[in-house]
Amino acid sequence: MPTDDRALPLRERKKLRTRRALADAALRLFGEKGFDGVTLEELVEEVEVSKSTFFRAYPCKEAVAIEAEAEIWSAYVAALEGRELTGVVLGELRDALTATAAALEPGWDERYVATRRLVMTAPALLAYVEHYRGGITRQVIDCLAGKLGLNADDLRLHVLAELTTTAWSVSGRDWVRHGGEGGRQALIDGLAGAFGAIPASLDLSA
Repeated sequence: MPTDDRALPLRERKKLRTRRALADAALRLFGEKGFDGVTLEELVEEVEVSKSTFFRAYPCKEAVAIEAEAEIWSAYVAALEGRELTGVVLGELRDALTATAAALEPGWDERYVATRRLVMTAPALLAYVEHYRGGITRQVIDCLAGKLGLNADDLRLHVLAELTTTAWSVSGRDWVRHGGEGGRQALIDGLAGAFGAIPASLDLSA
């Protein structure tokens, strides 16, 4: 969810500004020269920070490249952790993800489209995103297990977590392909359509 920087201590505001500057510079440079065409040294020089400052903000070069991707998923997990589950769990996951997407700051749309297009040009980034989303899926499963009093090995939790990620991927892919046309509402409408198709898909027969 978006954060009001003014509510943060000065030191945290500085860290956040540095993180944003690195992510913005990375997306611009990677877009111009390709992910493999930009070294970490070039990136930190562009932002005028040290490597140690970079590694305090991001664990690796891949992570700074997918900051827009990480924003939606980290906010989604936080929203889910703070949510009281009162109905059908898939609907709760849908609502948490939809509310998260709606609440992201306006500039996120353009950054996300650029990030996804970049990811498709770099195998290392594609692999990193898959690894990152796998970690998010595990967090969602653990969260659900705790809230529902179920074992984290319960296959239903795994299926639900994966279905949510898949619904996002299907709707987001089409939105990115069209350059974010229709804005945030088009993405949210597509997400609703993807979730709505799940029950019908399960009942589909030849």
